[in-house]
Amino acid sequence: MLGGEAANTATALLQWGDAPVLTGNAIGTSLESDVLWSALRAKNLPVENLRALPEGRQSGPMLSPVCDVYITPDGQRTMFGTGFGRMGPGIPVARLPYSEGDWFTVESNMSGPSRDAVRAASEAGMKVYVMDFFREEEPIKEHMFWQSSTDWVGVRGNTQRNVRWVKDWVAKYGCFAILSDGPNGFVAGSPNHPVRMYPPFPAPDMVDSTGAGDMFRAGMLHGLSRGWSIPDCLRFAASAGCLKCGYFGATSHVPPIADIESLIAENPDVAAQYER
Repeated sequence: MLGGEAANTATALLQWGDAPVLTGNAIGTSLESDVLWSALRAKNLPVENLRALPEGRQSGPMLSPVCDVYITPDGQRTMFGTGFGRMGPGIPVARLPYSEGDWFTVESNMSGPSRDAVRAASEAGMKVYVMDFFREEEPIKEHMFWQSSTDWVGVRGNTQRNVRWVKDWVAKYGCFAILSDGPNGFVAGSPNHPVRMYPPFPAPDMVDSTGAGDMFRAGMLHGLSRGWSIPDCLRFAASAGCLKCGYFGATSHVPPIADIESLIAENPDVAAQYER
């Protein structure tokens, strides 16, 4: 199945009528890369900004990064990756398609290039949404959006400590921060929005949590790009991430907007708790 945080988020945005521009590390030239190219094209994702090999790379096969994903009966997942340590040089950050006023989102998997891209996007006047940036010092500025999960920071199942962690992060960077905690909901806030816990929408059928965070990010970007209020963005994102968990894989099924809105409408008590 197609995976990767950027591809997962772009797949959802494309299905909801947005026009994402996808870029990332070199895909490689191994047998797995043929499968990956086919999967990207099957989703109609733009591939013009993806390359088979980094510039200057010697000829010959280069392994494509792949993950084995193991799913427990309750839908939780563990991933084991191979090929990531041999991806070759990073992408040419200076030549990424920055567009003033548009949204730019990036995860921290490509450590140095990811952070350089955040700086470049910000300097170009883009609105920035980062995922899993949790070093002691990060290129995060006020008005940026930040998202991560208790897989990386905070404490799984401990709302009080997660609220404290997010408050400290917001105080340090002045961003809008979202820390998801799987089936326990998420903590979110900013200097203008009190940091607090938001309840999850009930998952109709918990099958696989792989990609739920990427679906949440896509939901936020879908709403933010349309000028929605923060509560509306959070509701849409949380509902989308919840519905994603009813299917195996991160991109096998993108919940239609009508289904996302129906889940919100069917749970007015939960939806009401998203207002300030």
